[in-house]
Amino acid sequence: MKHLNKIIIAVVLFAGLNTQAQDSNNPWAVSFGVNALDTKTSAGGGKNWLDGHLSQPYKTKENWNILPTISYLGVTRYLGDNFSVGISGSLNKLSKYVSATNSGQVVTNPGDLMYYGIEGLVKYSFKSAIKSEKFDPTVSLGVGYSSLDKVTYQTITPAVGVVYWATKTIGFEYSTKYVKSYEERAILNAANAPSMIQHSLGLVIQFGATATE
Repeated sequence: MKHLNKIIIAVVLFAGLNTQAQDSNNPWAVSFGVNALDTKTSAGGGKNWLDGHLSQPYKTKENWNILPTISYLGVTRYLGDNFSVGISGSLNKLSKYVSATNSGQVVTNPGDLMYYGIEGLVKYSFKSAIKSEKFDPTVSLGVGYSSLDKVTYQTITPAVGVVYWATKTIGFEYSTKYVKSYEERAILNAANAPSMIQHSLGLVIQFGATATE
């Protein structure tokens, strides 16, 4: 973890030095921060599908798994017409796993399972559509792989997010992603390829424009 943090700090310093002579059309962006994983969407149960999978998404104390360190990193490249492509990766440790029982949903510790995820993605920005200089709502769609307790499986990851640009090149980012598993879901406490909701909060830095002056 310490080595990962050092790498992130080096990237930030490098980007910061390079943004001093750049304008707002920087084509590259690096994002990093912390993520939270919630397995409730795989538990099922409830009164209906929405209740069983998407209700109470912000039960942070009960359901969220968070590492106290930088736990996601992404790089994107602007293509034009508000579209970007990129790659992102994240890690976490699952100590809270939501399962459905006859008496309702319960949260157990599956054994502090390490989670790793990587994906390629396409992102669309609504910043120009809403004519805002500060707020940048986005939607994205990715495909990739997740690994949980040495079990690797394919995922598709639709997401929504928003960036608040504090300057032309540095912003604060929040996003919510549905990590949809292609494989079998968990059966009770057997954590095997579950779908999850992933929340991320961090910084994004744009860079890469060619200085003309």
